[in-house]
Amino acid sequence: MVQKVVIIGAGPAGLLLAHYLLRRCNYNIDIYERRRDPRLTDISSDRTFPISLQKRGRKAIQAIAGLEEAIAAQSVFCEGTILYGKKGKLRQIPRQNPVLTIDRNRLVSILLKHLNETSSPNQVKVHFNCECTAVDGTAKTVTLHPKEGDSFTADYDLLVGADGARSQVREYLAHNAGFTCSQNYVPDAYKSVFLSRLNPSAGVELEPNKIHVYNLNNQARMLMVPQPGDQLHGVIIFGAENNPLEGLSTKEEVHTFCQEKFPIFGQLMSLEEAEALLKRPVARVLTVRCDRFHEGDSMLLIGDAAHAVSPSIGQGCNSSLEDVLILGQLLEQYGDDWDQVLPKFSEQRVPDAHALRELSDYTFPRQKFLVVEFFLRTMVKRLFHRWFPDWVKPFVFDLVLDTDLPYSQVLSLSQGWINKVKRSST
Repeated sequence: MVQKVVIIGAGPAGLLLAHYLLRRCNYNIDIYERRRDPRLTDISSDRTFPISLQKRGRKAIQAIAGLEEAIAAQSVFCEGTILYGKKGKLRQIPRQNPVLTIDRNRLVSILLKHLNETSSPNQVKVHFNCECTAVDGTAKTVTLHPKEGDSFTADYDLLVGADGARSQVREYLAHNAGFTCSQNYVPDAYKSVFLSRLNPSAGVELEPNKIHVYNLNNQARMLMVPQPGDQLHGVIIFGAENNPLEGLSTKEEVHTFCQEKFPIFGQLMSLEEAEALLKRPVARVLTVRCDRFHEGDSMLLIGDAAHAVSPSIGQGCNSSLEDVLILGQLLEQYGDDWDQVLPKFSEQRVPDAHALRELSDYTFPRQKFLVVEFFLRTMVKRLFHRWFPDWVKPFVFDLVLDTDLPYSQVLSLSQGWINKVKRSST
C-alpha cells in the first residue's frame, strides 16, 4: 500500500529523507517549506551560513547514488584552520581528514535538483512559500498557508517535522501530546558575510583550502569558509547583548570597522558588501531538547526540530543527516512498519541528541587558559593516536569530526574534559 508522507521543511534533513523514502517505492511525498525556493535567489543576498560535512553527514549522503559527487563538485575540501591574531600572528591547525565545506543554501539547491532528476512529480512535490500553521494529529491533517492564495488542509499517513528549531510540528506535540521540550538561545548572535578570497591590489590571497578565523579579544570573531569561485562565505559572531556593528550607520563605517578590527578580512571587503552587511538581520541560534522524537506511528521530528544545538562544533547539519541514515536503517530492519520504527528511532537517537547538546556547549572553552590546553591536548592526542591507535583515542573534537561513533559514546570518552569546561563556565 502506498503511504502519503507530508514533510514540513525543505532543509537538508527533510530533502534527504525524501530521497531515502523514494528508494523504497511505496511513498507519495509532499514537502512544504515556508521560505522561498533557494534556487531562485542569489546566495549572497540571503541569510545563510557555511556547513562542513564530515564523516557522519557524508555517510548519510553516500547512500544516495551520485549525490555526494554532485555536492563535492560545488564544495571545497578544507584541510585545516588558520587562526589570525593581533599583529599578524598566525596559528595553523591541520586536519588529517579534510572536511567538505558548502554553503547551506547551495546544499539545499543540490538536494532539490537531484530530487527532481531522480523522481517524478507523481512521487514527490515540493511547495515553497507555504507555511504550516496548524496540525491535527487526530484527523491526520495539516493546515498550510501559501504566500499567495487561501489556506488549505492536507492529509497524511506520516507527518515529519523537519522544520527547524522553531518547528510548528513540535509545538503541536508539546501542547497536545505531552512532549517535554526545552528551548534556549545560545549566548552568541551572528550576521552572514560574503567576501572574495583575493584582493590583488592589496596583495591579499588567503589559502583556498583552509577555514579562516579571526578572534577579537573574545568580543567577536569572524569565521570565513572557502567556496568555489574564489569566494569566502562565513559569519561575524558576537555576544547577543554586545553587537559591535550596532552603532554603525553607513557602509563606510562598517568598512572601516572591519579593516581595523579584522584587518585580513577588511582588506577583502568591498563597500557593496559592507552596505549589505549593515542591512542584514542579526540571527540568533535556538537550541532544542526533547524527551522523544515521535508520537504513535504517524508523527516524527528530525534534525533541528528535534535537537537543534550550538554550531560551535559544526554538528547541526551532520547530526540531522545522520538522523535520516539511522531512520533508513530502521525502515530496512522493520520492513517499513512505522509502529516499530518510530519508537526505535527515539530510543536510539534521544541519548545521542542529549549527548550532542553537552558536546556542543562544552567542547570549546571560552577561557583563554583552557583554549591553550584544548589545542595542546588535541595535538598530543593526535600524535599518540598515530603511534598507538589501539590504546589512545583522539581528543574530543577529532572524535566528533573524524569518526561516526555515537555522540553518547564520544561524550563518555570525553567526560573529564567536558566537565572541566562546564565547571569553568559557572
